Amino acid sequence: MSDFPLPVDHECLACYMYRVAGQSPCDGSLRVLKEYRDHSAPRATALERKIRLLGGYCDCEVLMNALRPAGTEAIRAIDRGDDLICKGVRRGCIQPCEQWMIRRGVQWAGGQFRSRGA
Repeated sequence: MSDFPLPVDHECLACYMYRVAGQSPCDGSLRVLKEYRDHSAPRATALERKIRLLGGYCDCEVLMNALRPAGTEAIRAIDRGDDLICKGVRRGCIQPCEQWMIRRGVQWAGGQFRSRGA
């Protein structure tokens, strides 16, 4: 049994990780990422491997290296420590909502950060 809250319906990986990061310290593993995968995207079996390729070796590094806020509104909310309202994704999706950018690795455009639609 996990001590993390469950993902909200249609909550993206980035918003979930940001929400949980404020409640529990990082322990050097990908426990929060696995919790999201198990509840919201169980078919994303390569998620851990892909996130590690993007520089996310633990939960806090996912938010520092693999995912970034996309706009000034999200950046300001994070700087203030406010909660973010997730813009939503379909169930089973591991892409972030429009408030976040995901780093694209070598096989995904050479390590550049791009918004979801790009």
